[in-house]
Amino acid sequence: MSSASPALLERLRTRLTSLYDLSTYNGYEAALLRTHLAFTSASLTPTPTLTCTLTVAPSLCNPAHNMQGGATATIFDIVTTMAVWLVAEEGFWMVPGVSRDLHVVYLDAVKEGQEVEISAEVVKIGRRLCQLRGVMRRRSDGVVVATCEHGKVSLDRGRGGEGGAKL
Repeated sequence: MSSASPALLERLRTRLTSLYDLSTYNGYEAALLRTHLAFTSASLTPTPTLTCTLTVAPSLCNPAHNMQGGATATIFDIVTTMAVWLVAEEGFWMVPGVSRDLHVVYLDAVKEGQEVEISAEVVKIGRRLCQLRGVMRRRSDGVVVATCEHGKVSLDRGRGGEGGAKL
């Protein structure tokens, strides 16, 4: 992947703040968005890709001080969805859409305090459906700790306002 694109990263931050007022928003992902996830790079070629880092906080862990599986799935959901915003434009994936499936494979433990890198790739995107892929690596040794495949459905009305998903 190419190095960080400041313009693409700024586009993501702008999109995020247009959807959430992070100073007052208290949804389940608020702490992740506000303090834990750091966007490090974004690229449109060869495929739209976003990379973030995260230090595993105690709030993301189970009693054994390993990152909890639900936290891993939530992180993948957030980061892969944000990768879609790299190619969003008026009438095309401007609304985050809804997940139709999120398949996570857990490969190794991540301990509290360890840093992970999450990369998300837009594998295929169309007017209504997109397929995303995510990989989480432990930064200390590069070991892949989890992977995901994520399918989403667009809720946009479409270019020009026509159509729209009827969910």
